[in-house]
Amino acid sequence: MSFFESLKAVAAQAVELVQNNPQVVSGIQKIIEENGGVSGIVQKFKDKGFAEAATSWVGTGENVNIGSAEVMKVLGSESVQELAKKVGLDSDATAGLIGNLLPMVIDKLSPDGKEPSGDITSQLSSLASLFTK
Repeated sequence: MSFFESLKAVAAQAVELVQNNPQVVSGIQKIIEENGGVSGIVQKFKDKGFAEAATSWVGTGENVNIGSAEVMKVLGSESVQELAKKVGLDSDATAGLIGNLLPMVIDKLSPDGKEPSGDITSQLSSLASLFTK
């Protein structure tokens, strides 16, 4: 299996998981809101040494994914464990899911490489509909 095929399979699994567990989207929404919205969470990742990845999510090029260890380092184990309980996964798997989904969510919330202004909650709610169709 090529790298592209592997990546496609992981993305398909993530979408399936989100469709079967809509609380994943609400959990990511909560994480973004609790960390100061898009600009706040991007800055938090930059501050913890992941500037290249975080900048790519807002930019117009390819998004750099982050691993579960990086998610745990930036967001903390409590935040990840809280979502893990809701979705029925262990903390490491949940952190990996966040690492795969967060770049996509931030990217969609920042079209044309600009951080969103206005009501993040309604933007996240409309974004959630993309995953739950």
